[in-house]
Amino acid sequence: MYGYGKIIAGLDRPCKRERSIKLTGRLQEKKGYYYVLISYKNEAGEYKRKWMPTGLPVKNNKRKAEKMLPELVMRFEEELEQKHVVVETLGMPRLLDEYLRIKKTTVRANSYETYRMTVDTQIKPYFEKLNVPVQQLQAAHIQAYYTTKAEQGIKAATLEKHRTIIRGALEYAVNTLQIIEQNPADRTTLPRKEKRVPKFYTEQQLKALFQAVKDEAIETPVRISGTYGLRRGETLGLMWSAVDWERKTLTVQHSIVRCGKEHLADDLVKSGSSYRTLPLTKDMEKYLKRLQKHQQEMKKACGNGYHDNDYICKWDDGTPLRPDYVTNRFREFLKSRKFKPVIRFHDLRHSSASLLINMGFSLKEVQEWLGHANIASTNIYSHLLYKSKENMAEKVNEALSLG
Repeated sequence: MYGYGKIIAGLDRPCKRERSIKLTGRLQEKKGYYYVLISYKNEAGEYKRKWMPTGLPVKNNKRKAEKMLPELVMRFEEELEQKHVVVETLGMPRLLDEYLRIKKTTVRANSYETYRMTVDTQIKPYFEKLNVPVQQLQAAHIQAYYTTKAEQGIKAATLEKHRTIIRGALEYAVNTLQIIEQNPADRTTLPRKEKRVPKFYTEQQLKALFQAVKDEAIETPVRISGTYGLRRGETLGLMWSAVDWERKTLTVQHSIVRCGKEHLADDLVKSGSSYRTLPLTKDMEKYLKRLQKHQQEMKKACGNGYHDNDYICKWDDGTPLRPDYVTNRFREFLKSRKFKPVIRFHDLRHSSASLLINMGFSLKEVQEWLGHANIASTNIYSHLLYKSKENMAEKVNEALSLG
């Protein structure tokens, strides 16, 4: 019978949740065993089949199989009923948890922690209070969320990350769970995103900073990030094995990220373009050689109390510097030394970029130096291209000068 095996017995049973639709169960032989083949209609009105094994060989088990037929049909009906109830009452908080459970296997550990914190502290509390099942969720509900959060002072750039999570969860409800036909988040609009001009230090300010931070615990990450424009995680993830003294190069290939409240994870760099080799400047070469010698001396002095590892940025006892410590200490240091402006540690990356651009390097060259995946990320520095604008101004003046 259409490749489903021989029909032995049958049972028609009206489904509890919708009496107009019947569950049709058939006892059939397949590969030497009895199976129950159930035909039914799903939520979308499509007819489906479900094979349920009895575990009974065909030989001498016909009566047992016939007895199991109504039991298996009833069990499957209960499963459908339970699924129906779950679907009808599925709220946004539970959907978010399920979405994050799957997302955890596809993103970096620190990205997952950021998602988890955003969901637990911002998105879930709002939708728990709203208490609207996913199937009844409308674009207006989500739009109201963005508006409310914007009024609470959350910036558009941050809300864009919120939308990524909300839209992703609802897309999962559309494509995987198939409990809604369209994603209501697609019909929403975020508040206008204000253009942020990055802060940075000039060449003179960087030199002053390097001098002031001498012998501080954060001296090494400050000098490396200020010189090469490395991301915080890239700087702290640098190892001595990444330094090639003969070729005089520094290879960026690891990144330290914060996972949860306590755990530090050693991970690969952000993307393929982030993996890059940079030349050692003469000043940096001298500094790193002095630092390596100092760390070797501290290792001997500490003896068994030394935390042996290959990281460049660490305390005198070998303990690697934590990302949160570097960020917080950097800001405290600038305030205590009355540096103006007080920039973020990440702004050292911007400072390196502005220095290169003012030296006349193109955006493409700066992109490769910084390890940006695309030129769009580097375009935020386009307003710094003063030299080319000065040349253009001179040409315009020559053309339009009245003498």
